[in-house]
Amino acid sequence: MSDNTTGDEIDSADESTMIEDPSATEDPTMAESEDTTTEEPTTTDKAKATAAPEVASTAADGPPLLGLSGIKKRFGSIEALKGVSMEINKGEIMALVGDNGAGKSTLIKTIVGYHQPDGGEIYWNGEQVTFKNPDEALEKGIRVVYQDMDLIPSLTVARNLYLGQEPTNRFGHIDFEEINSETEKVLNEIGLKSLNDPQLPAENLSGGESQSIKIGRALHFDADLLILDEPLRNLSVKESEKVLKTVKRTKEEDIAIIYITHNIFNAYEVADRFHFLDSGETAGRYDKDEIDGPSDLTNKLKTLANEGVL
Repeated sequence: MSDNTTGDEIDSADESTMIEDPSATEDPTMAESEDTTTEEPTTTDKAKATAAPEVASTAADGPPLLGLSGIKKRFGSIEALKGVSMEINKGEIMALVGDNGAGKSTLIKTIVGYHQPDGGEIYWNGEQVTFKNPDEALEKGIRVVYQDMDLIPSLTVARNLYLGQEPTNRFGHIDFEEINSETEKVLNEIGLKSLNDPQLPAENLSGGESQSIKIGRALHFDADLLILDEPLRNLSVKESEKVLKTVKRTKEEDIAIIYITHNIFNAYEVADRFHFLDSGETAGRYDKDEIDGPSDLTNKLKTLANEGVL
């Protein structure tokens, strides 16, 4: 797929909002110079000052699973990403938060090779990589559950789980026996054992069950990094709880998760760390023990929206 301004139109409101946002064209050096008048450096200053070493550093058991260093992306005159750096380790959930136009969708699509970065490096298990397309990211174990990718209602749960990756028997036909057997295992692993019917049409699933099936599909095909794009959008509280339980089970399997959401309360419930984006830049990084509850996260988002810094 070509990587140009037209191709980015499918990023929905994320990047189109940025075009209308006057803060997107603000010179970042001006904001930094204003911060130097304070006696104590802000979290934003610290985040920017330590961006490169963050990716280069290693944990006690090895390098981060995914590391980004100074990722930049432009679409014509629009600078969508302005040197974003982050890292995530196995068995960790990182919430990626920010308003519309912050660059969340562009960052994710750049990570998986849908867009090619105009600057910066991507590291996978400590080795620099270049994903020319999403298939190459899939081969490494990076799977994305997009908010706008639904199951096919007319197909069964089992067929949706294996869609496009069905095993075949020695005659070259789809091995339904294996599909049904493996689907039962997946349903049990993601907490949907009560369904107990791989042949159930997907149109009979609730919203939370459908979303859990999509997560289960990613896990079944050996995801090491799972990226969830607004997984709870348009779900009821009860259905959201089902999906959050699936997310927590996923973490227990030592799988890393980037959790993109506008729902601060749900993000606080499952995330270990929080990475704030604003107009294509890292605005702040926080461990959960640095956050005083969901209300603190909400206040930080409000501050970021009103003042442009944290």
